[in-house]
Amino acid sequence: MDVFLRRQSSGKCVAPEGTGHLLLSEPLRAQGPAELEKEIVQLRKRRVRFVSVRRQQVLRLGRKHLCHILSSTGIQVGAVGYAGGFTGTLGPGYDASVKDTQRALELAAELGARSLVILPGSRGRHTWNHSSRTIRAGLERCLDDALRYRIDMQVALNTVLGGSRDVYRPHDQRPLDWIADMGSHRIRGLMVLRGPDCLDQMPDCWRRNLLSGGILRLSRRCCEIASRSSILASLVRALNQPLPARTESREPVAFKA
Repeated sequence: MDVFLRRQSSGKCVAPEGTGHLLLSEPLRAQGPAELEKEIVQLRKRRVRFVSVRRQQVLRLGRKHLCHILSSTGIQVGAVGYAGGFTGTLGPGYDASVKDTQRALELAAELGARSLVILPGSRGRHTWNHSSRTIRAGLERCLDDALRYRIDMQVALNTVLGGSRDVYRPHDQRPLDWIADMGSHRIRGLMVLRGPDCLDQMPDCWRRNLLSGGILRLSRRCCEIASRSSILASLVRALNQPLPARTESREPVAFKA
């Protein structure tokens, strides 16, 4: 489940007054058209407004069919995954990854999605500076498309795939400072929360990420252990606490593998 905040007309996010002001996106699980129609019925009964989808899933479901089903039911796509891999550790090289990300942005726009999840790739055999510059350059080459389509590129700050090849961790900056230094409101961070104690405390980086327009992705394990209402209540309480200036740790709870 993804959690994110509403944006004001100024583009800034504000702390929610209650759980009803949090925006939630649930993963779409259907693998075929018949499953999709059944799942959509259940999502509507539960008043789910946003879903997240994978690109391979869109191919199986049919792009036009999925767009038609979603538009006819009023359910929106929160995030599309995945693209990126600019450092080459996910297989394709730099140029191929850039072109693939541009195609993914086009797909996200066609689906009316708010965000595209970017897996930047790890450092691999590059130097720290070279890998950071490579990721920045890849994002910059895709930024015009993101601005034109009004799609946020949500850069994963801890592993999404469960390994170490999909994520880059700056060695001389806090991850959110690294994102902020890219200087675009269309480049934001995505953090994945894992483990049974994922909500025992809320590091300041979680709050800062949400308030800057990023996404918190709660793993299935988190959602199985704690009830949905308790998770949302914990988030709202934490978001309304004063945010200290730059006190997040280098390896916060959010970065558990």
